[in-house]
Amino acid sequence: MTGLNLRIRFPDGQGVLKGIEGSTTLESLIAKGLDTMNVKQDVKECSQILSGFPPKPLDMTDKSVTIESLGLKSGDTLIFKLSDKTSSLPSGQVFGTNPSTPAQNGVETAAPSNSETNGIITNDTNRVLENSEESLNKRLKTNSSDIVLKRVVVPADNSCLFTSINYCMCGEVIQSEHIQFMREIISATVSSDQEKYSEAFLGKSNEKYCSWIQTKDAWGGAIEVQILAEYFQVMIVVVDTQSVSLTKFGEFGNFDQMMMLIYDGIHYDALCQQSPTRKSIFSSKDERVLDTARILGETERKAHNYTDTTGFTLKCLVCGHKMKGQKEAQSHAMSTKHTNFSEV
Repeated sequence: MTGLNLRIRFPDGQGVLKGIEGSTTLESLIAKGLDTMNVKQDVKECSQILSGFPPKPLDMTDKSVTIESLGLKSGDTLIFKLSDKTSSLPSGQVFGTNPSTPAQNGVETAAPSNSETNGIITNDTNRVLENSEESLNKRLKTNSSDIVLKRVVVPADNSCLFTSINYCMCGEVIQSEHIQFMREIISATVSSDQEKYSEAFLGKSNEKYCSWIQTKDAWGGAIEVQILAEYFQVMIVVVDTQSVSLTKFGEFGNFDQMMMLIYDGIHYDALCQQSPTRKSIFSSKDERVLDTARILGETERKAHNYTDTTGFTLKCLVCGHKMKGQKEAQSHAMSTKHTNFSEV
C-alpha cells in the first residue's frame, strides 16, 4: 500500500511528511514531524496535534496506536502545538520577557522596569516623554530596516508558482515533477464545485480546466494561488514589481501564517527572509515584513525588473517567433509547447 503524504504545520513553519505507512505509531509520527521541522526534541515537545476541518485535537493518551487507527488520510493537515520540556512558564511566555509585551516578528522584547524609561531615570516628565518618543522612533526605524528579504529564483518552466510555494513551505527548490500534487489539488477542488468554478469564472469549461491544469504547460495565476492558500490554510502575499502592489490571497481566512512571493508579470519567485533569522513562513500579522516587501517591490520597479504584459514584445528562443503581449505568448506556448521566451 502506498504511504500517506501528510502536511504538518508548526508555529514557525510548514512541511510535508511523505510515504508514511499506516502502521507507523503516533509516537514515531511525532518524532518524524519534529525532526522534519528541525525542532530540538531535548528542548521542545509536542503537547497537542490538531487534525481535520475545523481542526480538532487527536487523542494522544496512547502514543503506541497506529496512525491508521486514528483515521488519518493522505493529504490531511496536522497542526503541532509545542511546549517547553522543562519550562513552567505560562503558554506563550518566553523566559526573561514580560508576558504583557507583545512579540514582534518572533522576537520577544522585555518591557522596561518601573524605575527607568528607555534608559533614562529622571523626575522631569517632559524630558522623559521627549526621550521616550525619540527612542521609540529609533526602535521603529531599526525594526523596519533589520529585516532582509531575498528573492529565491526558481526555474521558469511554467511551474514557477507551484515551485515557489513549495519552497516557502519546505525551504528547498525541487524539480517541477515533484510538485504535481499541487496541480492535482487544484483540479480536485475545481471539479468538486462546478457552480463556483464555472466556465465564466475559469475561461474554459470546468472539465477542460481540470485536465489543463494538470499538464506541465499550464501556468498558475490568481485562481490557483487562492485555491492553494485555502487548501494549505496560509495567507499568500504576492508582490507585483510593476505596480508595487501587495495582493493577499486567503486574507479573509484568518490564517495565522503567511508566505510571500514576488511576481514580475510573467514569473513567480519565492521571498525568503535572510536576516535577522532565515525563514520563509511569517506571522500573518507581521506588518514589518510586509513593509519590507513593499520596499523590495519598489526597488525592483525602479530597476525595471518587470514585464509589461499588455505591451511587451517577446521573442521565442526556440523558433524565433515574435509576439506582443501576454495573450499572444500564452497562445504560442499552447500551440507549440515552446516556453523559452526573451523580452525584446
